[in-house]
Amino acid sequence: MKKVVLTGNGLSVGLNRAFALQNITQTFYNKLTPEHQKFIQHHMERIQKDEYIQVDFEEAIASIEQVHDALDSYVNFLINKEEGKKYLESEGLDVEELQSHLTKIKEIIISYTSSIVEIIDGNVHWEQIGDRLSGFINWLQAELQGNDEIDLFTLNFDLLLETILLRTVGTDEFTDFHVKRGKTPDGHDKFNFDPQQTLNDFDYRRIRLHHLHGSLSSFKRLSDGRIFKLRTEDIRLSDLYKKLDANELFPSIITGGFKSKKIQSLPFSFYYGKFKEKMVDPENLCEELYIIGYSFRDEHINKAISERLKIHRKRDGIPLKRFVIVDYKLTEEEQDRFIEDVNKDLELGRKTKLKKEDGIFIFNGADAIDGILHASN
Repeated sequence: MKKVVLTGNGLSVGLNRAFALQNITQTFYNKLTPEHQKFIQHHMERIQKDEYIQVDFEEAIASIEQVHDALDSYVNFLINKEEGKKYLESEGLDVEELQSHLTKIKEIIISYTSSIVEIIDGNVHWEQIGDRLSGFINWLQAELQGNDEIDLFTLNFDLLLETILLRTVGTDEFTDFHVKRGKTPDGHDKFNFDPQQTLNDFDYRRIRLHHLHGSLSSFKRLSDGRIFKLRTEDIRLSDLYKKLDANELFPSIITGGFKSKKIQSLPFSFYYGKFKEKMVDPENLCEELYIIGYSFRDEHINKAISERLKIHRKRDGIPLKRFVIVDYKLTEEEQDRFIEDVNKDLELGRKTKLKKEDGIFIFNGADAIDGILHASN
């Protein structure tokens, strides 16, 4: 049996309401200097009217990242290419001013990541998880038993699933595709992202964890493109995010919009490739799909899920033996609107749309998923 679990921000909010995207982004915005706030407002008009819209914020961050990428490419051309150096000389231009702008834009992006770290750091403890997500843990432990293949895909930056897996199955029973290789200049252990080496070192593991949008412990070394992660306690002890030199290291996470474009680079292309494989590859299709706390706002994720549902509906296709969507919606109106949005986001028509009476939806939050266990007993 092949199973896929996809988790979004709703799972993390089930642990701590402070992890809600709106709280994270507003914390970031409030910490900015007035000058930097004006820069954000330039990309996010409705916030000036005290109207916070998460999509607006993601688009604002995406726009800032686009400015960064374009300017970074231009500066690299001027500094590292012979044609660029000749252009600088012929036009009498000064690249140092451009580099100063680039550094300031990087600081804004890193400041956003630091805000996430500040909120999440120290708030993912086993005792708290066991208290607030006991139902989810009971369900996951039951799913992890036996010999089934379990691929866990998380869209969250926190290390909630790692913490659960380390406590429930142990480090030797799952892989996150990183191997211990060397140390940082501060003497901390470094774990390189290297799927092939993890297979060579640890052989095949049936429980696999994928951070589709990266994690706060993951970094990209700009000199050679190496992706690696550090232990969260080492990041905290070294106060890494406050000391981070944006010209040497950059957080390996996807923020903002245009995620379909960003997933084309490592490690995200690897993780998304594995997700898509479970949705469309006849040899690797998942037979059970659990979606927990996901907002259905990522087009590339939605497209892959939609493809799996098409195969499910085919006369000669491989059906989903179980398909569950878990969210937290209290009122009938909220639930009906959520189902309507899911159908729209998955491009499901009148004949194929999901219905409440199908038994697919659980609306009491992530902790209510253990009701599946009771129902099957």
